[in-house]
Amino acid sequence: MNARSNHSALELAPLSDDDLDRIHAQAMRILSEVGTEVHDDAMIARLASAGQSIDGTRVRWDPEFIMAQLALAPSTVTVTGRNPERAFILGNGSLVHTPVGGPPFAHDRERGRRDGSLADHIELVKMTHASNVLPLVQSGVVEAQDLGYQSRHLEMDYSILRYTDRPLLIYGTAGPKARDGFTLASIVAGGVDKLIESPMTLSIVNPNSPLVWDGLMVDTLVACAEFNQPVAITPFLLAGASAPVTLAAGLSLLVAETLAGVAMAQLVRPGTPCILGCFFNGVDMRSGGPSLGMPESVLTTLAGAQIAARYGLPLRGGGGLCSAIALDAQAAVETTMSMWATYLAGCDLVVHSAGWLEGGLVASYEKFVIDLEIIAMFERLRAGLVVDDDSLAFDTIAEVGPGGLFLAHDHTLARFRDEVFMSPSFRSMAYPNWVKQGSPTADEVATGLWRKLLDSYVDPGIDDGIDAELREYVDRQTAILEA
Repeated sequence: MNARSNHSALELAPLSDDDLDRIHAQAMRILSEVGTEVHDDAMIARLASAGQSIDGTRVRWDPEFIMAQLALAPSTVTVTGRNPERAFILGNGSLVHTPVGGPPFAHDRERGRRDGSLADHIELVKMTHASNVLPLVQSGVVEAQDLGYQSRHLEMDYSILRYTDRPLLIYGTAGPKARDGFTLASIVAGGVDKLIESPMTLSIVNPNSPLVWDGLMVDTLVACAEFNQPVAITPFLLAGASAPVTLAAGLSLLVAETLAGVAMAQLVRPGTPCILGCFFNGVDMRSGGPSLGMPESVLTTLAGAQIAARYGLPLRGGGGLCSAIALDAQAAVETTMSMWATYLAGCDLVVHSAGWLEGGLVASYEKFVIDLEIIAMFERLRAGLVVDDDSLAFDTIAEVGPGGLFLAHDHTLARFRDEVFMSPSFRSMAYPNWVKQGSPTADEVATGLWRKLLDSYVDPGIDDGIDAELREYVDRQTAILEA
C-alpha cells in the first residue's frame, strides 16, 4: 500500500523531506552512473577540463561538481525593460506572466484559424502591452509564418522592442538566434556591457528528454551565459513518453537534466541566473498526445516548487495550458486547473499564461482575454482580505438591522468597485435579459473584449536613433540569413 494513500486532503507540498532526499539521490545517481548526452564539442571540452568523465558525447557527472556549480547560481534576479519602471524581480514567488509563445497558427472568431503572420504577432504584442497582468512579453507570441524561417526571429524580437517597453523573452530556438536577440537588446540597453550588468531578457532552453542536450540547446545556453541573461532550463517531460510513467521517477529526471544545464551555464559565466523549469504533464494513452491541465501537471508543479526551493532556484511553471481544440468547457477546466497549480505553487516565471489553445498550436485572441480574466481573479485571491474596523462595518450592520438590504447603502456604494470582482467576460443576468442581448456565449463576448484591448494600446514610443540602429541590424542580418 502507498504510504501516502491515506491522505484525505490535497497536499500543497506533496513531497516530504524524505521524498525530496530520495529524488535528489536518484538524480545524482542518474548523472553519475547513466550520464547525459552532450552534443557540443566545445562544451565537452569544457566539461573534460572540469574533471567530468567523458566517453564520446556521454558525460558522467561528479555530484560534488554539480552541487558546487549550483551554488554559483543566484536565487533571484532583477530583469529590467526599455522603461526601467517595468523592471521586476524574478524569484520568491514573483508570478511573472507572459502570453503564449510558439504557436504556428492564430485564431479569432472574425478571421478564423490561419497561419500566423507578423501582423498577428504585432497585434498580440500590443495586446500584451495594453494588459496590466503580463509584465513580460514573449517573442513568437505567434509564429510569423509569412517571413523566412531563418530570419523571422529578428522581426519578432524587434516588434517587441519597438511596440513595448517591457522586458523580453527572446526567440531563442538556437544559439545564433539567441545572440541576435541579445544584440538587439544591447542596442536598447546602451551596449553589451550594460546588458550584462542589467539583464532585460529571458530565455528558455529545453533538453531533449530523456537526458540529451543537443547542440542547438547547448549553444543557446552558452549564449545566455555569455550575455548573463536569465535562462529557464525546462525539460519537456511527458509521463509514459519522454519520462517514466511514475511521477517520482520523472521528477528525478527533471532534477538531473536541469542541474546539468545549470552546471554548464556556470562553466561559461559563474553567476549566470538559472531558473528551474517544470513542464511535466501526462500523456493521453488513447492518442499519444500531451494531457495538459490534468492532475499530474498540478502535482508536478507543486512538487517543482519544493524542488526549486531546495536548490535555491527560481521556478518556471504553470500557465494557461490546455489540450482543448475549441474554446469550450474543456479549455476552461484544463486552463483553470493549470492556473490553480501556478498560484498554489507560487511560481516565479509563468510562460504561456494567455492565449494558449489546441495544445499550444494556436494563439487564440478570444482565449487571450479570457485568460487575462482568470489571472485577474487569481490576483484578487492572492490579495487576500482585510479585517479592520472599517471592513467589519459594525455601524452599517447596526443601521441596516435585521431583515434589511445593504444593496443601496452608502457603505456598499462607496466600496463595491474595490470589494467585489466584476468580470467583463462573465456576467450574472436573468435568462430573458440574456436572450434580449442575443444570447452571447463567453467566446462571443471575448471577441469584443480583445478588440477593445487592442484599441486601448498606447504606443510607448522609442528614440529615433535607437530605432534606426535596431532596423539597420535587423535588415542587415535578414539579408545575410536569407541570402
